[in-house]
Amino acid sequence: MIFDRIDELKTGIEKKKHGRGLGKKPALVHLSLRLPKDVMDFFDSRHPYAKQAKIREILTDYVNKELSNEESK
Repeated sequence: MIFDRIDELKTGIEKKKHGRGLGKKPALVHLSLRLPKDVMDFFDSRHPYAKQAKIREILTDYVNKELSNEESK
């Protein structure tokens, strides 16, 4: 890594950086969200090891349903 950078400085040629390739999942957005205690208690009791994933799934399903309702109008 350091040696690659030294080579770039010597040759003046910068290597192309790779981004997220085709077929990769889209990057997620970091968000701080405050939820009521009873909501978190619900997810803690039913999904103790996958709270974030379950909340993400529920929100995604809700948004998809709302979008499909808008399209049908």
